[in-house]
Amino acid sequence: MRMTDFAAIILAGGENLRLPHLKSELLVGGEILIRRITLSLLSLFKDILIVVDEDKLDYLEKLMYSFGRSVKLVSDVVGPKCPLRGLYSGLLYSPAKFNFLVGCDMPFLQRELISYMARRISRTDILIPRTGKFLEPLHAFYSSRCLHNIEKVLTEGEKKMVSFFPYVEVEYLEREEIAIFDPQGISFFNINTIDDWKKAIEIEKKRGKQQYGREYSQVANITELQR
Repeated sequence: MRMTDFAAIILAGGENLRLPHLKSELLVGGEILIRRITLSLLSLFKDILIVVDEDKLDYLEKLMYSFGRSVKLVSDVVGPKCPLRGLYSGLLYSPAKFNFLVGCDMPFLQRELISYMARRISRTDILIPRTGKFLEPLHAFYSSRCLHNIEKVLTEGEKKMVSFFPYVEVEYLEREEIAIFDPQGISFFNINTIDDWKKAIEIEKKRGKQQYGREYSQVANITELQR
């Protein structure tokens, strides 16, 4: 299913406070994360926007050049540095009414789950997974109708992803529905630390992927940088 009425937004502008390396460049399954995630989403979406800090724009454009016009890089708008600003920037440039938002550090996206979510969102403004008490705002669909309210809360100095939720219609995807397509819940796994990255490599290895030699070399090099 290629969802021509939808777009995907990848946030690649976050600060790496616990990793001395760009998260988007970490290797998992023989591919750097930003390209791995883009390849996964290209089978679903006609348009993909990657939101990145302006100082990294030229570098990532060279890195993503081979994807052609299906992938567009845009820089964050002015405002507090946070995922909420990234969402606002992506929605501002997106040609689509509904947009799937994801972080650049989430290597195990499940296409069947994303497709199901796209079929579920129609009249609401947000469709977001909920696992127990926790929401997954970086694996959710957002309507372009959210733009005004996101701008409002950003102007007020808010940074939390959920700060504009009271002003829009939100529908939740519950754990039971998620488990149909992703029983292990690995869609929401993200990499914030070296240990997270090592775990991602092991998960990929257990899934039968054999291209993990380069990852261990990269782990060793970055671990050395932390000393």
